[in-house]
Amino acid sequence: MVDLLGIVILAGGESSRMGSPKALLKLANGETLLEFHIRHAKNLNAPVMVADNSKHFCQNKSVKIIDDYIKNDEAGKGAGALSAIAGAIENLISQNGYLMVISCDCLIEADLVFAKLVHQIIDEDVIYFKGEKDYPLLGLYRVDLLLTLKDFLDKGNRSVMKFLSDKKVKTVDLPNEWGKLANFNTLDEFNLAVKN
Repeated sequence: MVDLLGIVILAGGESSRMGSPKALLKLANGETLLEFHIRHAKNLNAPVMVADNSKHFCQNKSVKIIDDYIKNDEAGKGAGALSAIAGAIENLISQNGYLMVISCDCLIEADLVFAKLVHQIIDEDVIYFKGEKDYPLLGLYRVDLLLTLKDFLDKGNRSVMKFLSDKKVKTVDLPNEWGKLANFNTLDEFNLAVKN
């Protein structure tokens, strides 16, 4: 059985193509996307963290707001998803198990993501979904990657796929019904996802 040590919801992106923060987009039931992800992540009975890049989106006191490993630059821009993942791992008590990563710009429940991935993992460093493209921000990361991840970031690297290029990675086919839900960058894409 996979030891799930925590879940991090990545909610600190720039949302430049969306025009407003994705984390605060409203669903039909009145929840924000961030609230939706927190609610479903809590079903996994592991600590839930929100990495919002100091944007203060989350008012939920039952989750931990974490800092990215690399602080924002003077313009307030962060160092990307890997910096948030490193920050999340630093907040975990154990260094033997997995961190679940779920990006806020999707409409797939965290507990469903975990259920689909957990039975596929053997001893991989990272396991994530792949459809027409890769979704490395919907996956499970071994927390003992922290030192190599920090070294990668300290050298100025930011690309998730470059970091994964020499790791033991397994991809799982993204279910067809999740195709429109796995990632959206524009309001049209979000509205399409909500209709599915």
